[in-house]
Amino acid sequence: MKESILDKILSSSGYLPPRNEEEMTAFENIYSKIEVDKYYHVDVDSIVNGGCRYEPKVIQTINTGSVSQDDLRMAARNFGKLPREVIEKLKKQHKDDGD
Repeated sequence: MKESILDKILSSSGYLPPRNEEEMTAFENIYSKIEVDKYYHVDVDSIVNGGCRYEPKVIQTINTGSVSQDDLRMAARNFGKLPREVIEKLKKQHKDDGD
């Protein structure tokens, strides 16, 4: 099987494990100047056992009133306000792209 250049780049940069000495040398050259905080700790057990929870944060925005909701809608999804010929053209382009 031919080796992919993408696999070589990913392996050399640490996104995949290095598979040979050349990739390992490239990895070491890239990250040799990086200093790691010896007190930094990742609690792997907590992550694996579900002790670590992701809770999305909702940020409220303030509407200044200068832009209406209609201004923010995408024209392609707001078919009620588009001329019929534009809708037909969009449908035709979408159908042609699917081939």
